[in-house]
Amino acid sequence: MSFFGKLNFNDLSDTDQAIYHYMSSNSDKIPYMRVREIANESHTSASSVMRFIRKLGYESFSEFKSYFRVEQGTTKQEEVFAAFDVLNPERFSRDLEATLLSVSEKILDSENIIFFGMGSSGSMCEYAARRLAVLGCNSFALTDPTYPLMSKLKNTSDNMLVVLSVTGNTTEIVEIVNGFRRNDDTTIVAITSDINSTLGKMADYVLDYRVEIQRVNKYDDLTSQLPCLFLIESLTTGLQRLLG
Repeated sequence: MSFFGKLNFNDLSDTDQAIYHYMSSNSDKIPYMRVREIANESHTSASSVMRFIRKLGYESFSEFKSYFRVEQGTTKQEEVFAAFDVLNPERFSRDLEATLLSVSEKILDSENIIFFGMGSSGSMCEYAARRLAVLGCNSFALTDPTYPLMSKLKNTSDNMLVVLSVTGNTTEIVEIVNGFRRNDDTTIVAITSDINSTLGKMADYVLDYRVEIQRVNKYDDLTSQLPCLFLIESLTTGLQRLLG
């Protein structure tokens, strides 16, 4: 932590080390504590705490706490905004703008736009379908892989199937898309983190991104959907421009 400066831990006495360990382990509490409270919790004395603070280069305890608060605020802010790193331009394809334009133009020629996905991606489908509906498109979300989509679209043409899958290899997703693969009336668009996935290879257009897959309890998905959300927003914004 930078509020400890360039402190050489090996030069600290046992008492100093006890104070250091307490402060570093309870950094969220320090700005609201008094010298006596830190001394009690670290099993040292108030005078030892003050000597340690002066070793760090601070003239007073209030100066130390003020700097501590600023540093803690910066750290928390950095943690909050670190999530936006998934929207770094380097995480998207160089030809993203051209692909978005092509897909947007294709949407204008489509009678039906179906957003298909499962789990967290399914939630994104509902959001995407709603946005396109606002723009006057005949769009709907499909989150149930057992839904008879082939039958529903049997007598239709100029359809677009936008498939959302982080890995692009989910069995149920792949099976559904494979059924439309050779259908000349259906354009397949994939929004996935892996352009080389099974889904990516089956799609006519791929809007890909790079993101770290996060799982908890082995199967529960905590992978960020921000890149997917960004692509949906970009797609609808581009479509809105074309519609004038």
